[in-house]
Parts: sequence; C-alpha cells; structure tokens
Amino acid sequence: MRTVKKFQSDANKYSNGIADIYNPQGNTFQKENEEKISRMEKTKDIFKKYASFFRQYPDIFIDTITPKESKFKLFFYQRIFLRVCLRYRYVYATFTRAFSKSFLSILALYLKCIFYPGIKLFICSGGKEQAANIKFVVFVKPL
Repeated sequence: MRTVKKFQSDANKYSNGIADIYNPQGNTFQKENEEKISRMEKTKDIFKKYASFFRQYPDIFIDTITPKESKFKLFFYQRIFLRVCLRYRYVYATFTRAFSKSFLSILALYLKCIFYPGIKLFICSGGKEQAANIKFVVFVKPL
C-alpha cells in the first residue's frame, strides 16, 4: 500500500483547496492572496466612486496627481474645456490664438485613455501643414 500513496493523483494531493497536504491550515501564499483580495473587495466601492468622479471632473484628477512643488496650474477656461471634452462624445471648438488648443486636445485624449482602457482615439486637423505641427501621436492598444 505504501507505493500506492506515492503515485496518487494531483486531485487527491490538493483536496479542499490546500496545496500542502502536510500543512492543513493552508499555505502562507494562499493566505496572503486572500488578504489582498479582501482588501481589494473593501476598497472596490470607493475606487468606483473616485473613478466616476474623475471621469466627470478631469481637472481635479490633474490637481490630485500633480506634485505639490510643481508650478503647473490649469486656467479656468482650460478646466471647462477638459470637462466638456470628457463629458461629450463630439466636441467642436473654435478658439483664438494662445488658448493652448493642441495641448488641451492631447491632454484630453490622454485622460480618456486613462479613464477608458482600450479606447481608440485620433485627432483631425485642417490641413497638411497643421497636421505636421502636431508632434504627439496617441495610439492605445486594447488589453
């Protein structure tokens, strides 16, 4: 009978979800994962609330992730433009010079890529010369 136990199947070794048959309390690896999962389950609702809040208010997200010693600040009109870009599907805007149209458009696309994983985005410009002046390319590969 001793040789039969030596060649037992894997299903018998891992009965009741315990990988180590000599440690009936389970492995420490399993306990660590259960603790991490339970922590994630506790914070899942809070994470959902923050994610939906930052989708509506991307300027506050930028304020949150900006280091305190940074001098980067958004103007009021830039905040409005970012909120409009992330709240609506189609946005058409005509602004004067020095409004930072290209910067805000690229920033809005980056924020959409963060908040909506797997999204495919592009930028259109009026002519070939304008398209050549835009130096950023945004391509998001779906997971």
